[in-house]
Amino acid sequence: MALTDQELREVLARAEEIQRSLHPDTDLPALIAAAEEVGISRQAMERALRERMDLALTPPAVGSLVFARSANDKFYAAEVIAVGADGVRVRYLRGSEHVVEPDQVRPASLIPGERIIVDWPWWGPWTCSVISFDAARERVKVSDGWGSTRSFPLAEVWLPASRKADERGRNRRRVYATLLGVGAVLGALLGAAATLLLK
Repeated sequence: MALTDQELREVLARAEEIQRSLHPDTDLPALIAAAEEVGISRQAMERALRERMDLALTPPAVGSLVFARSANDKFYAAEVIAVGADGVRVRYLRGSEHVVEPDQVRPASLIPGERIIVDWPWWGPWTCSVISFDAARERVKVSDGWGSTRSFPLAEVWLPASRKADERGRNRRRVYATLLGVGAVLGALLGAAATLLLK
């Protein structure tokens, strides 16, 4: 479906209006209906909300595989064993059971390219990309981004507490690396100047 420039401007204006009105208590079905009203498909809106807000818009089915928040704020692989008014009861693949709020459950798609964290030998926690997932053996094959691949039991992989927290950590590391680089350059310049003065 191709939109004219005017239609695109109207859709974007409506999306901005919806975004401004979005707050934690937003009625998500009404938000999706409003998006459909301006021509945005339900699937596209649901995917955008999942990516933006880490939301599962429909309750997970009993028996489905999910990532559920644990006591340490990481999301570990778990099987849904019940869905009720009090929340979602999950059995973590590591062995314990717990009831979590619906917003503390993320779908476990494990599609190629998805980012997960593993305890990489010699490096510790490392964000990797999924290459493949063997559901029968509950093992996920990942790439470390540097040419190495390994398989890990699904019970040993996790997701960060939130994408925003992960992004803040990434930005902080980028600032530290920049400061370290600037410090190295200044140190080299001061060393060169001192060498010239001593000659």
